[in-house]
Amino acid sequence: QWDFETIRTVDPWGTEVGRRFRGGLRRWNMTVQWWLAQYVHRRGPRQYPIIRNAWTMLASAYWHGLHGGQHLAFLSVPLWLAAEAAAEKALERHFGVPLEQLGGWKGSLLRGGQWFLKMRAFEYLSMGFVLRGAAATLSFWASVHFCLHLLPL
Repeated sequence: QWDFETIRTVDPWGTEVGRRFRGGLRRWNMTVQWWLAQYVHRRGPRQYPIIRNAWTMLASAYWHGLHGGQHLAFLSVPLWLAAEAAAEKALERHFGVPLEQLGGWKGSLLRGGQWFLKMRAFEYLSMGFVLRGAAATLSFWASVHFCLHLLPL
C-alpha cells in the first residue's frame, strides 16, 4: 500500500534545476507543502494572493519552530512569489507568449536569468535557517544591503 512517493520529501532535481521560485518551494519538503496547500493555503483569501501566501508561510514558519531568522525568511517568500508572477506577466505582455514558450536566445537568456535569481534568493533566504536568530539574520542581510529584498521590490 505504501511506495516511495508516499515518503519522498525532496525532489533535488526539481529544486535545483527548475527555474521558478514557486516550483523550487514546491519540490522542497513536499509532504509539508502538500499539508500546507490542503489545510492553510486554500483557506486564505483568493483575491489577495500576497496575504494568502504570507498566511501560508507564517504557518510554515511556526511549523519549523520559534526561530526569528526562519520567520523572517519565510515571511520574505511572498515578496519573491509576487515579484516572479509580476515579472512573468510583464514579459508575457511584452513578448506576446509565456516565458516558457519564448524561443531563441532571448527566451534562453530570460529563463536562465530567472533560474539564476531563484538560486540566489534561496541562498539569501536560507541564512534565516543557518543563523536562526532574527538579529543575526538581519545583520547578515544588512551586510549585503538587503539586496535580495530590494530587487523583487
